[in-house]
Amino acid sequence: MPNAETVQQGFKNVQNDICEFLNEHNDKPYQEDLWEYEKGNGGGITRVWVDGDLIEKGGVNFSAIRGTSLPASAATQFKIPEGTEFLATGVSLVIHPWSPFVPTIHMNIRYFEAGDVAWFGGGIDLTPCYPKKDQIIQFHNTLKKVCDKSEHDYGKDKQTCDDYFYLPHRDETRGIGGIFFDHLQEDLESHSQYALNLGYAFRDLYDPFIDKNRDTPYTDAQRDFLLYRRGRYVEFNLVYDRGTIFGLQSKGRIESILMSLPATANWKYDFHAEPGTPEFELTDFYLKPQDWVNMSAE
Repeated sequence: MPNAETVQQGFKNVQNDICEFLNEHNDKPYQEDLWEYEKGNGGGITRVWVDGDLIEKGGVNFSAIRGTSLPASAATQFKIPEGTEFLATGVSLVIHPWSPFVPTIHMNIRYFEAGDVAWFGGGIDLTPCYPKKDQIIQFHNTLKKVCDKSEHDYGKDKQTCDDYFYLPHRDETRGIGGIFFDHLQEDLESHSQYALNLGYAFRDLYDPFIDKNRDTPYTDAQRDFLLYRRGRYVEFNLVYDRGTIFGLQSKGRIESILMSLPATANWKYDFHAEPGTPEFELTDFYLKPQDWVNMSAE
């Protein structure tokens, strides 16, 4: 197994790098909370942005906890007895910008030990409201380079992402996907580097959306549509998200667990976008898995 302290320090460095990048683009710096895990040992560093000029609400959380009672959601994955001592460490983030033209983004990288079992996991996915095809293609091509650098199969991890970030009750994906990997057990040193490579790629992945879109004017109707789409984000995070479920079952810090939720969202009864509109195109095309890296931007 890798040295847990080395993994934790690597994840802390990723958190620092991402927070520095976001501070460069937002007029207000993050608020920082240092917290301790009350049900065991360890704790974390939660950094949150609220009401900035770019970020309405967002956070980047680092945690490293040890517990004596493995939650059922994790125990069933590898038939590990509940009550086994465990270690969990990682970085997770969600950024909800004000503008409907700057996508919501989520990323996490994590490492887990329980008994004789250890694994890495992680991923990144993008949830645009008014996507631009060329920018989505660029995002996925940058992700493919991250995978190629670590000799990981982009196609496999993209498919896993499309399958995971899917809302069965809505029959749509949460966004335009990304990559997702979990329970990587063989060659842990290589998987550790893969997770770190993804973390350090965050700047290159998200910066184009900020630079090109943050100053695009938007209407009240477009902002309202963003709030409506955020409702889908809330539904996924509270019903299906593994990290949320694990955090609640392990009795983790609730403010950090629910950090991913937006400050504002709404639900409209039986809403249907008009065909031919960007709102219709979002669900008709973008929220269906596409072969982005082989697609023309025309």
